[in-house]
Amino acid sequence: MSPKRKVHASELAANRNSNSHWRYLILLVIVGGLFLYFMIKWSRDENYDRFAMAKQYSEYYKDFFVEQPITYTVFEENKLVIRATNLGSDFWNKDFYAMIRQSENEVNEMLNVAKLINETHSQDGDLTKEEQNLSSFPALYELLETGKKMSEISYYNIASGEISEFWGRQYRNYKRKSTAYAKAEVVLSYLFDNPMLSPSEIQNRKKLLDTLTKEKTESASSVDEIANQIYKLSDKTFAKMLKDALSKPSSISENEKKALLLNILAYVKVHSTIDEAPKFDNVKAFIPYADPKKIELNSDKKSVKILSPNISVDVNFFREALFLKQLKEKLPKVKFNYLIYLGDRHGMWKLPKEYVRWSVSIDDPFSVTDKIRGAIKLLPEEGYFVITRKNENVIMVRMEELSNKIKKDLDSIPEYDAKNAYLVQLKKDYPDKLYFFDPIKKTMFQKYDTPVDWRTASQVNDNLAAFVIDEEDPVRARMLSYSLFISDSERIADHEKGFPDTIFAVLKSDSSVFVPQKFMNLFMTVEDVKEARIKADYKARGLNPDGSVPAKEK
Repeated sequence: MSPKRKVHASELAANRNSNSHWRYLILLVIVGGLFLYFMIKWSRDENYDRFAMAKQYSEYYKDFFVEQPITYTVFEENKLVIRATNLGSDFWNKDFYAMIRQSENEVNEMLNVAKLINETHSQDGDLTKEEQNLSSFPALYELLETGKKMSEISYYNIASGEISEFWGRQYRNYKRKSTAYAKAEVVLSYLFDNPMLSPSEIQNRKKLLDTLTKEKTESASSVDEIANQIYKLSDKTFAKMLKDALSKPSSISENEKKALLLNILAYVKVHSTIDEAPKFDNVKAFIPYADPKKIELNSDKKSVKILSPNISVDVNFFREALFLKQLKEKLPKVKFNYLIYLGDRHGMWKLPKEYVRWSVSIDDPFSVTDKIRGAIKLLPEEGYFVITRKNENVIMVRMEELSNKIKKDLDSIPEYDAKNAYLVQLKKDYPDKLYFFDPIKKTMFQKYDTPVDWRTASQVNDNLAAFVIDEEDPVRARMLSYSLFISDSERIADHEKGFPDTIFAVLKSDSSVFVPQKFMNLFMTVEDVKEARIKADYKARGLNPDGSVPAKEK
């Protein structure tokens, strides 16, 4: 039993008679009373309300917009974010949702018709494309009409669809290729008793094994024979991963292991049969054929006929623009204001003059943290904005020889500082805009991004992004935005002369932003954007623009 300290009665008596806590309570009441007295004295003027501006600011949003932006999904991949007049939950959950789905279906139907326009047929030994009547698809016919016109007066070319399709096909193949390897790596992790698997992954492993062993219980090949087939088709990195996986303890049966390996082999075959790097000679062969005059439009019949088998129109390039165009037709025409962002490249708005102007930021697609390089105010009452930028779709091709060299070099450098210096120099020699280095796998990739310049069929180097506002047509905005995106400084100057009323900005490769002098009043620098955010915060808190407390009226 531990010893206890003896407590004298005098100590208990002293604690019982202590009144220090009363002193603190009295002091707190005095201080609180003084604070309350001066607050009442300071604001006793009945007409004075320090938070009047904040209340007005709050009421503005309450009356004008839904409390929070509402998000939908379009084409299964793009987010549509809208802030608009609050018409109630029925409108947002039923009516607006129906408008989105209907617009989406209309655009998908147009894209299917566009496939018929571009379809090549064999007739009497010659390749030809048939005339298509578009009277039931006025938006599609209008796109072709606008495209032919823009092809004459801008750097957009409606007849360059074969070049776009080449890169689109390369991107689809790349996604299949990269997805196949990713899926193979997942199955590879099931070959051994992996302690890193989460409970959900363990369940996935069980389900996959159940499925595969039912389908492929028997196989004439052994585990080693199937593994050797994978080694022959896979790259060195994956082969090493497989060898390591097979060398680890595993509680699964031989049949289960064979089933998993056969599944991996199927993925690796898909990966190995798709070309790595794009074949530029194939796509460059289409450049001489990209002649808009070979696209024949009949305004009476509203029909189109492409006169060359080597020409097509890339209507898919305008998918989001067409969607906004179709959606706007369905929106309420009166007492409905909105600001809509679709994905990260398209948007439209309708904002009364008396309300605060909104802005759209111009972001650097290669920046990691501070992406914003400026913003454009949406000064017109309504319209569309489009941004064409690098990296809309990216293909990354593994540079096998260089990656092996980098691994050997890093393994031979023991000092931490020396390794860092090597990596810094590597970043300079292989800049982020053209290459990607994976520091974990020590692998270098060459990047190919779209949209490309149709005149060279290769990547754009002069600019990172081009922003355009068009008050009437998102399709035309996309054409002009692309035209600016592929333009050098001289051609941008020509564009400014040819389209004097078009509001635009171009983010150049050096991260500087070009805005025509005529529209500089709409441009906000990075500093302007930061200052506007601070002022908006002050306003929401009922403070003056400089952050001070509003003076009391006398």
